[in-house]
Amino acid sequence: MASASRSRAPAGAKHGPRAPVSALVALDALRTWLVPTVAVAAIGVCAGLSAADLVATPIALAATITAALILLLYVGERPLLEGGRPARDRAIGVVLGVVWFVACYLPFHTRLFPGTPLVDGAQVASTGKGLPLRIPASGRAAIDLLLEGKLAESPTGGVAPAVHYVLTVEGQDGSRAIDGVFEDRLATRRLGRRGTAVVHQTHTADVRVLSNPGRGDLTVTHLVLEPESAQPISVTAYAHPLPGPIVLGLGVVALLAATIAFDRLGPVPDTDGALTLATAAAIGTAIIFWTSNAVHPDFPALIGSTIFGGPLGFAAGACLWWMAKRLIVAPTR
Repeated sequence: MASASRSRAPAGAKHGPRAPVSALVALDALRTWLVPTVAVAAIGVCAGLSAADLVATPIALAATITAALILLLYVGERPLLEGGRPARDRAIGVVLGVVWFVACYLPFHTRLFPGTPLVDGAQVASTGKGLPLRIPASGRAAIDLLLEGKLAESPTGGVAPAVHYVLTVEGQDGSRAIDGVFEDRLATRRLGRRGTAVVHQTHTADVRVLSNPGRGDLTVTHLVLEPESAQPISVTAYAHPLPGPIVLGLGVVALLAATIAFDRLGPVPDTDGALTLATAAAIGTAIIFWTSNAVHPDFPALIGSTIFGGPLGFAAGACLWWMAKRLIVAPTR
């Protein structure tokens, strides 16, 4: 009896409330899947709204890129959301996350929203109409030159005749020629599993980054079109929003170094390098997105940049992470 009485808890003792196991499981699932689910849903909604012309394509693309970067950031910093993490560790993650998001998003934003044009849709022709065309580029190290042309309709309904252009631009550092071709091609597109159709792939716009070492105004002085009967072309110019290649290179190195330090030396021990890999993939996608010849970027341009640039960046990030694990000794915790 004595032992039985000792095993009983005192009458006045109270046990703290315990959360049901099902509630803990639901909370963990919510914490794990909420951000990915919302991000993927946002990407799908933005693509649908853009396809239905309910939202302007640049805005829909900006929202899509934002959702994709948040998803990548969540994957990279997810261990910090686990219970029991000190507030200091989470604060480090928040600061790094904000810097990471801004650095990765800005290249896409400047491509989608280039700002106020220096020249907006000026028409120039091989006959001299619209020439000389002054581009107020004083103080600019580079400009983005957008050239758009028109193809004459083929009388037989086939491929339209190509138009070759040579544009002469003069500045304080001398003159240079910009040449290109506007053309129409026939390509076979798959429809469903077995069906195919021949479609026209028309290329009537080019975008060129034109350096301006003299940082003075530029002037379009001459235009040659072949054939001579080709319609005038439209010239639009923007100040190039990105810094020079040296500054960009240093920024990329600094961002990758910060993510490697977070993954290897940061508050989360023994990470799998997810943030490093995500950063490299985002940089690769941004490079292809910027260097593509899409005058007006759309969802196919973003998808193509992701398909080609993402894996290349991921492979480079995997090599960096492999080297970091062998050269940087993780702290003992």
